[in-house]
Amino acid sequence: MAFQLYEFIIFVYCLLSFVPSIYNSAFGRFIVAMVNPFLNLIKKVIPTSIGFLDFSPIIALILIQLLQKAIFLII
Repeated sequence: MAFQLYEFIIFVYCLLSFVPSIYNSAFGRFIVAMVNPFLNLIKKVIPTSIGFLDFSPIIALILIQLLQKAIFLII
């Protein structure tokens, strides 16, 4: 369930980028604080930007899915 919650937070982060007023609110800053450390780690390892498009949230969702499957296979 923690994986699904974090996936949802990443999805909300992506939606916030379309609404700058919410992005700069207290809620938006909280979501950014939750997601940015993981996205920044991905950006350091893999170049995720093409022009002004950033694909790090998509890569993050894929990595979370893979991690979730690996953990559940071990358990």
